[in-house]
Amino acid sequence: MHGYYSGERTSAIIIASLGTASVAGGIVLVTRPEDFARGFAWPLIALGGLEAIGAFVYAFQVGAEIRHYDDSYAKDRAAFRQEETTHMKGTRSRFVFYLLTEAVLLATGVGIAIGGFAANQDVLKGVGLGIASIAAPFVIIDSINNARAGAYADHLEHFNPNVSFGPHTIQFTIGGTFR
Repeated sequence: MHGYYSGERTSAIIIASLGTASVAGGIVLVTRPEDFARGFAWPLIALGGLEAIGAFVYAFQVGAEIRHYDDSYAKDRAAFRQEETTHMKGTRSRFVFYLLTEAVLLATGVGIAIGGFAANQDVLKGVGLGIASIAAPFVIIDSINNARAGAYADHLEHFNPNVSFGPHTIQFTIGGTFR
């Protein structure tokens, strides 16, 4: 569990950093006189800002999830397994939506850029490449995140909750390993 959520937090920090860098780059580019630079700037500012804010919020949310599932695991491992398995099924189903949205955004950016190059319109070239440059890392990062979520969900499926007995201060454990 900690490995999965640590990866989620790391991913959120990377995405927040990319978003912040995109906004900073966009702010610099929007001040340039060239149409291509200004066209490239606006998707960086808009999409990078959304990316940074969303990832920053999620990085903090991950901490709450870790605390919640630590408590759940400590109280009742079978209930933890059931709750976390359900949670991960929802997470995995949302990744389909995320990846599809990101792929459409990437294709849209590429399409706008191609149209801009065909029409020799620098603003469209910049807008298209700006959109694609935001979407491409998302497709890669979320593909990795989806694979990590799948591995964690598989571990949950094979998790055998412990049978515990003993006094309140000492706990003897039988089983309870991840494969």
